Amino acid sequence: MYKAFAAGDEDAYRAAFSPDLVWHVPGDSPVSGAYRGAKEYFETLPARMAPLDEWHIEPTQVLVNERAMTVLVGFRGIGERHRVRIDMSGFHLLRLDADGERVVEAWGFVEDQDALDKFFGAEPA
Repeated sequence: MYKAFAAGDEDAYRAAFSPDLVWHVPGDSPVSGAYRGAKEYFETLPARMAPLDEWHIEPTQVLVNERAMTVLVGFRGIGERHRVRIDMSGFHLLRLDADGERVVEAWGFVEDQDALDKFFGAEPA
């Protein structure tokens, strides 16, 4: 999933998610909230994040619990939006479908939620 995103392979990236996906974005910014279904995740969420002058999510570690069908992915997030930069660590907790093939539900967490809220709340200069 992360490799497909980084490579710009939209088909492979989309294939990693259940059509019934729920993606939770914590915090208090225009991006915060729960995104239900492919349309909200692939269209509404990116529209709220825009414009992004730079955006990279680099996985740093992956922990898999096959019994619970969950994956914990540590990452480094780097971005720039309206001249506001972030460079921070965080993690995604992914719940997989019964076959372990697609993400059904996900939560994102970062080390500095206030900084991420300011980043996504930044207005054009």
